[in-house]
Amino acid sequence: MRGDATETVGEAFQIDLLRTARDKSVEVIQRVAAHVRPGMTEADVKEALRAVQTELGSTSTWHPPQIRFGVNTLMPFGQKGRDDLRLQEDDIFFLDIGPIFAGHEGDVGRTFVVGDDPDMRRCSVDVEAIWLEVRNHWRQAKVSGAALYEFAAACAKSRGWQLALEQANGHRIADFPHAVRSRGSIEAFPDCPASDRWILEIQIRHPTRPIGAFYEDLLN
Repeated sequence: MRGDATETVGEAFQIDLLRTARDKSVEVIQRVAAHVRPGMTEADVKEALRAVQTELGSTSTWHPPQIRFGVNTLMPFGQKGRDDLRLQEDDIFFLDIGPIFAGHEGDVGRTFVVGDDPDMRRCSVDVEAIWLEVRNHWRQAKVSGAALYEFAAACAKSRGWQLALEQANGHRIADFPHAVRSRGSIEAFPDCPASDRWILEIQIRHPTRPIGAFYEDLLN
C-alpha cells in the first residue's frame, strides 16, 4: 500500500491510469446519453451502457450503474426507485457509472434533459455549476471535507435548490478495489481531500417538484 490512512492506494496505482479511467467513463456516458430517447426504460439504458462499456474496454464495474429517470432522480444511491418509468417527452435523467479500466476505478455522473421544461433545464445546468464552484473552492481554500459540503449546501441554496447528501457526499477512488484499503465519505473527512483520491458528488433537488439532478467527477 501507498499513502497514509484514509487516502491509501495499492501498489499498482498510477495517476495516469486513474485519469484515463475517468476520461473513458465520461466517454461512455456521453455516447450512451446521445442515444437515449423518450419511451425508453431505465433497463433499456442499462443494456446500452453495458454494450458501450465493453466496446471501450471495461468488462466489469466496481459499483452497479444508477440510471435514474424523472421522479427517480430524487433517489439516493442504491435505493430502488420506480421500475415502471419510461422517459417522457419532457423529462430529466442521470447516469452514474463505475466502470473499471486497466485495474483502476472510474466514477462519473451526469444529468441530461429531453424536451424544454425550464426547471429541468436549469437543474441540469446548475448541478454542474455547483460542482465546479465546490471544486474551485477545494483548490483555493484547502478546506476539510466537512467544510466543502457546507459550502456545497450554500451554493445549492443560493440557486434555489436543496442539496441531497444521503449517499451523495463524495467518496474515495483508486486502483480497484479501493474499499479494501479505505472507506468513508468526503463529508466525514477532517482534512483537505488530496488530489486524485476522491470523487466529489453533488445531488440537488427541486424544493417543490419531484425532480433532481446529479453530477460527480474526480477531484484533481
